[in-house]
Amino acid sequence: MRIDFIEAERDITGQPTSNWFDRPTGKFLCPSLAPITLAALIPDDIVVRFIDEKTQNIDLDTPPDCVAISYKTMSSGRAYNLADHYRSKDVKVVLGGIHASLLPDEAKAHADTVVVGEAEEIWPQLIADLRSNSLKPFYRQNRLTSLDKLKTPRFDLLKNSGYVCHSIQASRGCCLDCEFCPTREMFGGVFRTKPIANIVSEIEAAIAIEKKYIFFTDDIFGAGDKQFVLELLRRIKRMKIEFVIISDFLVLDKDILVALARSGCRYMALNLPGTCTPQELKAIRMIQALGIDVAGYFMFGFRIHKKDVFKRVYDFVKKARMFQVSFTVMAPYPNTNAGRRLEAESRILSKDWSLYDQAHVVSVPEQMSAEDLQKGYDWIRQELGHLSDFNMYKRRPLWKRYMSRSLCEISAILPNKSRKS
Repeated sequence: MRIDFIEAERDITGQPTSNWFDRPTGKFLCPSLAPITLAALIPDDIVVRFIDEKTQNIDLDTPPDCVAISYKTMSSGRAYNLADHYRSKDVKVVLGGIHASLLPDEAKAHADTVVVGEAEEIWPQLIADLRSNSLKPFYRQNRLTSLDKLKTPRFDLLKNSGYVCHSIQASRGCCLDCEFCPTREMFGGVFRTKPIANIVSEIEAAIAIEKKYIFFTDDIFGAGDKQFVLELLRRIKRMKIEFVIISDFLVLDKDILVALARSGCRYMALNLPGTCTPQELKAIRMIQALGIDVAGYFMFGFRIHKKDVFKRVYDFVKKARMFQVSFTVMAPYPNTNAGRRLEAESRILSKDWSLYDQAHVVSVPEQMSAEDLQKGYDWIRQELGHLSDFNMYKRRPLWKRYMSRSLCEISAILPNKSRKS
């Protein structure tokens, strides 16, 4: 038996939907972890392949016995087309991932079975049912996955040359609970950390294949658990690696920032709400002074945003001298808190899932028109779009990055830990 895992990542024109792309190298930032994590749970007598459409084309002429397709909302059309093709060839189709978990009944119309939510603890049963030709319509775990029992992902299944970074997950869940984000629907409302020894083993397995940056794919690095983060960073420091994280001012403090700088953090993707305060600017400059480049992640369309937010963010990016930014529009994904609220208020403009790429306005914001939101987004993309491509090797001069060790002792000036979106 052969099972192919596919990460559906193409639009209707056949182009990759991910914008996490490093243009100078022609590589994508990092691979998805879910398929290779599940692949590690498959018995040795089953042949396993993984095709990430960001980096590979699918050979449709040699179908497997079963295909497991994961996908996001904006790629759902591509996923369903692939699923329909495989079913026409008598290939068993399993659909899963964020969009399938948000709309399982929609997914089931194109699949033999749908995995809703996390899959690790029900995956062995699904494989057993596949062998006996008795797949159930849906598979749902009755509890969240225990991260301490996970096996090391099958990094060997990846086309590793197609990525700038290895992906490593240290925690699941997010401590911010933004209403537009599907994380809570997918991973529940609790935050779980992986045993540090397991994280270290996964990093060692990844860099044994190729030594390069590690990207911690946690929605918020270490789920905002300070003691866990500090202990993990102490272990990482001894490994002498360079890595990238995603974080937010709401979970950062001086201790964490100094530990990040000392342990090899070179890039921080920082969630920024568009308030652009002097305090935020000082904090970013402090992070940069520690040798950590800040990539600003701005999302437009929140309740607090008026038409002036775009010029404010433009000026802030210039003052902060950010090396990279990401601009997106808030998308009210179906069956998220934002999706349900805006649906009830009749403010959803489209349910064409291909437009839920966070570049198209699909709902009416509160303090400006949908046209103003789209126009403002398009304007800032035009003005600062050259900063939107990842460039992992465009670094600050060495003398600016590696200051004296005493610099790590300066007092951080961080924004107040409160926010309204």
